[in-house]
Amino acid sequence: MDAFQYELTSETTINLKYEYGGEYFTFSLYRDDMGWVLHPFDGILLRNQTMCALVVQELFKHKPFQVMLAKEGILFTDIRSTVNLENVNTPIAARNERESHANPADDLMEFVQQHSVEEVIDYECSLVGSRISFYREILQRMFMDNLGPSDPEFQKVQDIVRIYEQSLDMLSSLNGPNLDAGRRGR
Repeated sequence: MDAFQYELTSETTINLKYEYGGEYFTFSLYRDDMGWVLHPFDGILLRNQTMCALVVQELFKHKPFQVMLAKEGILFTDIRSTVNLENVNTPIAARNERESHANPADDLMEFVQQHSVEEVIDYECSLVGSRISFYREILQRMFMDNLGPSDPEFQKVQDIVRIYEQSLDMLSSLNGPNLDAGRRGR
């Protein structure tokens, strides 16, 4: 068995298995409203904060884990843990930076100061683009299962794609002039 394995169980959940000290530890990495959450499933990690911090620290340094994050478009800064890693003497990479701020308004101000409006729009465009790809894949699979434009569920998924495409067009237009003058009125 490899020292690191992962399984994509859905678009928002990844199961991880990582070897540390000759033992395998299981984690779930899932997305919620605030970003990605790393949750250990092993009782030894849930009961022992220091041990959990050591394992997570090594996991974050492990190159296959880093590659998996890159492939899935997950940033280190978007990951927090369900186990409090703050009060442990560990390097910053294994700590949850989000929870170190007492005031959520500080996070908002930090975000505003570190990102231009154009960067935020580009980020939102990439998120919407990924949703379009996701639903197009669903349409392809539905079509392969002999469901087509006459099927009500197929039509609804097509509508979702159209709505996301319209949103992407509107978001993209915020980042500069639309060169297609025929689409804009004066």
